[in-house]
Amino acid sequence: MKFKRQPGDILKQLGIYEPEDIDLDLVAYSLNADVKRAALSDCEGNIIGTDEKAIITVNRDADPRRQRFSLGHELGHWVNDRGKNLTYRCDTIDMRQRSMSKNNFRQQKEVRANQFSAELIMPEHIFGRYLNNLDITTESVNYLANQFNVSRTSAAIRFVEVSDYPCMIVCWDKTGNRRWFTRNPIMPDSIWPYPRIIRPREAFALSNGVEVDADKWIDSKRSEDYSVIESVFSNGYDILSLIWWKDESHLTVC
Repeated sequence: MKFKRQPGDILKQLGIYEPEDIDLDLVAYSLNADVKRAALSDCEGNIIGTDEKAIITVNRDADPRRQRFSLGHELGHWVNDRGKNLTYRCDTIDMRQRSMSKNNFRQQKEVRANQFSAELIMPEHIFGRYLNNLDITTESVNYLANQFNVSRTSAAIRFVEVSDYPCMIVCWDKTGNRRWFTRNPIMPDSIWPYPRIIRPREAFALSNGVEVDADKWIDSKRSEDYSVIESVFSNGYDILSLIWWKDESHLTVC
């Protein structure tokens, strides 16, 4: 995704090369944006800015990790969307946007702001060092979430984006409908998860690094011929399945 300034470059210019040094208030200061924390009833964060100066307000009542992501999100608007007058009020729905709509310009900006936040908090030049050939499991996601002070959902998405292994993260609602999914760049575009899980109560049993038939998750006639490694966890409102093709030869039979 294209940004006017790359998040990793901003951090490098500040001499930030360790996760504990990723101070978003410092980043905001370096970008001429003031940060305030206040009780917000109708959004998770907002920004008001001109060409040169911005004020960002983050919901102080939100979980600290949510506040951090919200600040990164508003910084994404500041870096990429600034103009003579910049005003955004971003709610929980905005913060969950993953897929761009061709006809919704505002939604495209929210997706870009979310990606900017993820790359600012988990920049590849730091995040990649922490993978260390980690297996694609819930246990690894928990480790990364703690190291980078992010939610498990954010850590899992970034894990899939940066990993050298073929993998996928799929988000489902509790009735079995697919909400969104993200593939690792290694993955062929032809591999898709089902749009709906028929027996969600069975499928969504929590797991960590379990080998299962690929046709449990993958919508393909040939998925019954191979297995994948699954890890299933909840973020409190949705179910996420982390899927890993441990045997990469199976990618050719998908």
